[in-house]
This record gives sequence, structure tokens and C-alpha cells, in this order.
Amino acid sequence: QKWTKFSKSIRNKKHPVVEYTYGYRCVNFVVTIDKKWVFKFPLHGDGLDIAQREQRITDALRKVSPIKIPDMEILDFNGLCVRKYECINGVGFHSLDKKTQNENAEKIAKQIAKFLYVIGQSDPKEIRDLKQIKSDVPSIMHGWNQNDLWDNFIMNPKTFDVIAVIDWEGAGFNDFYDCFTHGTKNNKVKNALLCEYLKLAK
Repeated sequence: QKWTKFSKSIRNKKHPVVEYTYGYRCVNFVVTIDKKWVFKFPLHGDGLDIAQREQRITDALRKVSPIKIPDMEILDFNGLCVRKYECINGVGFHSLDKKTQNENAEKIAKQIAKFLYVIGQSDPKEIRDLKQIKSDVPSIMHGWNQNDLWDNFIMNPKTFDVIAVIDWEGAGFNDFYDCFTHGTKNNKVKNALLCEYLKLAK
């Protein structure tokens, strides 16, 4: 496949560390280089529309987000639109054991609640055309959101500060009640998140 040629070109550099994985639902092939850069190769089609949409959304929401949204660049590699991101090194929520999740529930919930509220209440002019309903406006638990948050926020493993929210391919302007009801089996953290969000939404 085309990504193998890309990998070989990277391997010509001095001792790179190359890791491979498949993205969610196997729509992308993901290559990580030296824990510094992440490249996503589309497995279906050239990936242009998806890449351009994600870039527009992240460029707009990065301006208001209280948590880092990694920079993204679109590369042309043999007719494929390859997405290049800064690699964010840290831990995901689901990599923590339940005891650690519970001990840091309040701190994590406050950060994520602020993120959900600020992003959800934003309405950047430059991406309004990407809404399914163009006249739609933000409201409580309704607006722009990442749409798969529990698997895609990265934390400092020592401080549990949320340092980035990644993977915006499925982002949209819609209800996000499920952030408070699904995504994790840890009810303590979900309840803490709901309480913190409602404080901001008053």
C-alpha cells in the first residue's frame, strides 16, 4: 500500500521509532514517528473532504478552546491526503485504573466540563456552513463538540492535567448529552462532570 512507501522514506532517516495502528472503525491507518508526529492515511478514498473538514473545525475551535487542540497539516502523498499532527504524549482516561480515576475525578471533571461548555457555546462564523442545520445555535449540552471525548483527551500522568483533546474527525454541531451518560463506566466521574458543567451553565 501507499503508506508503506511513506514508512520506508521515514526509515531512511537515522534510527526512527515507527509505530503503526488502525484508527477507529479502520477508516485510517495511523503511523507515529519518534513519538513526535502522527500521520493518518485514509483507507477509503483520497481523504480530502474529511481532512479539509477536520482542519477547518480545529482551526476555528483552537482559538477558543481552554485545552490544547493539536495543530494539523494536510500533506499530499501519492494522491492521498495524509493528515499530520503533533504527537501528544501522555495517558488517556481509560488507561487509568478505577482507583486512580476516582481519586482524580473532581480535577478531571472540572477541566472537561469547562472544555465542553466553552466549545459548546462557541459559534465561529467560519464553520457555520458545516452545521447540519445552518440556523442552529448553541444551547445547554448542544453545540460544537468532539463527539468521542472519553477516548480522546490526553492527561499528564503525574498531575492529571488535561493537556490536549485529539482526533476531531467526527466532530460536529449537535447534542452531546452522551458525554454525561456514556463513554465511561465510571459513574463517579460522570456525575462529577455533570455537576461541574451545570455550574457553568447556570
